[in-house]
Amino acid sequence: MPDFDDEAMSPPPTEGVRILGAEEAQAAVEGGGSRSDDPPPRRRRRRPPPEDVQPAARFPLPQDRPASTLPSPRPTPAPPPVATTTAEGTGPVPLPHWTEPPTGEVPMIAEPAGDEDVWASASEPRFRDTGDWNEADFTFGDESPHDETTAMGALVDTPEVDEDEEFAAEVAARRSSGRRARPPRRARAERAPAPPPVTSAVTPTRDDLATRVVTAAILAAVALLAFTLGRAATAVLVTVIVAAAAFELFEGFRRAGFQPATLLGLLGSLSLVGIAYNHGERAFPLVSAVVVGFTLFWYLAKVVHARPMVNAAVTVFGFAYVGILGGFAGLLLVFPDGVGMVIGLVLCAVAYDVVGYFVGSRMGRRPLAPDVSPNKTVEGLVGGMAAAVVMGLLVGALFKITPWDSAGHGLLLGLVVAVFAPLGDLVESMLKRDLGLKDFGTLLPGHGGVLDRFDAMLFCLPAVYYLVVALGLH
Repeated sequence: MPDFDDEAMSPPPTEGVRILGAEEAQAAVEGGGSRSDDPPPRRRRRRPPPEDVQPAARFPLPQDRPASTLPSPRPTPAPPPVATTTAEGTGPVPLPHWTEPPTGEVPMIAEPAGDEDVWASASEPRFRDTGDWNEADFTFGDESPHDETTAMGALVDTPEVDEDEEFAAEVAARRSSGRRARPPRRARAERAPAPPPVTSAVTPTRDDLATRVVTAAILAAVALLAFTLGRAATAVLVTVIVAAAAFELFEGFRRAGFQPATLLGLLGSLSLVGIAYNHGERAFPLVSAVVVGFTLFWYLAKVVHARPMVNAAVTVFGFAYVGILGGFAGLLLVFPDGVGMVIGLVLCAVAYDVVGYFVGSRMGRRPLAPDVSPNKTVEGLVGGMAAAVVMGLLVGALFKITPWDSAGHGLLLGLVVAVFAPLGDLVESMLKRDLGLKDFGTLLPGHGGVLDRFDAMLFCLPAVYYLVVALGLH
């Protein structure tokens, strides 16, 4: 064996701890330190490791172990038998016991023969634009998922009559009738016959002009009689008109699917004119509070089994629209010259309606509000407003109906009516459009209902009342 140098093989000096024996520790304690005569520690010579040294110890792995010492694998249980389809149907499917390990298999249910296509199509999405859509698969027989009897307001389907097409047909007819230039006789003979005019699917019903005139004459005679008898008779006439208009409005709500407290709305509208005529402005907060309170009690007591929120709001709205606005006529009649105030208002409003109707039907080209009322035109609006202003001047300067006994007062009256009459007309058309109604009633032949005829005056009554108060004409 070769010799090795002790200095070369010795490790570098490092700090360490030497464990003392019991005697050495006792001597160190008694002597106050280690003994000086102790020889230095002996250094041992490191020998090279032999060639057959085993590698460092590590945890044994399964592949390092001999095959004889490995445990035998657990036998895999056989899968359960699969049910077979017989002529009578599918037999019972045996399930493994709960103590057996899971196999990961799902029992299969045999499908009847011939239904492969049906089940395959059910797992895929179906669209209307493809050919595999069948409407019969999604029908419910005679039952419909939408109950038309409970539809309310904007939920009601649009009426069958398309007013846009009706207006376009009327404009085309007026344009064709207004052309005067004709081609020569020979050209007319050689020209091919013109195709029939395009009309709407539903033929619109036009009010007969003669019927309109006769109905207007009867109304004028009744109004003139009431004006002649005085303020009390005029108040009675206004009360009847307001009650009829309120009844038509609540009946329109009912036809649209609402269930308002019609009796309370009618009583409130009917009584407000008379109470205002006798007690003035104090009637408005009193009657309004009574109507609102009793309307809520109406649905609290379940007099009508309906939704209280919607129907109570509809009832109060109907009273406010017809009853409160119409009640200002009773306030005008409180003044000594109240009949003259009402006469001036009525004349200007009638002038607006008549002239606006004729100008719009004959010369109207541009629709005023197609979404609200397609039959109203800008030309009819301008003509009606101008007629209201001119009639106001005539009432003040020519007729001198008290208290409109000057051109200035008459001009202001005409301007107020010219501004508020179109608003009342458009608001009433908006309500009919939303409810799906053409007219609120048929009491006045040629004019529709009472509300259809006096809708513009409802907005003019409070405006004229505050004009009288501002001018000090009372």
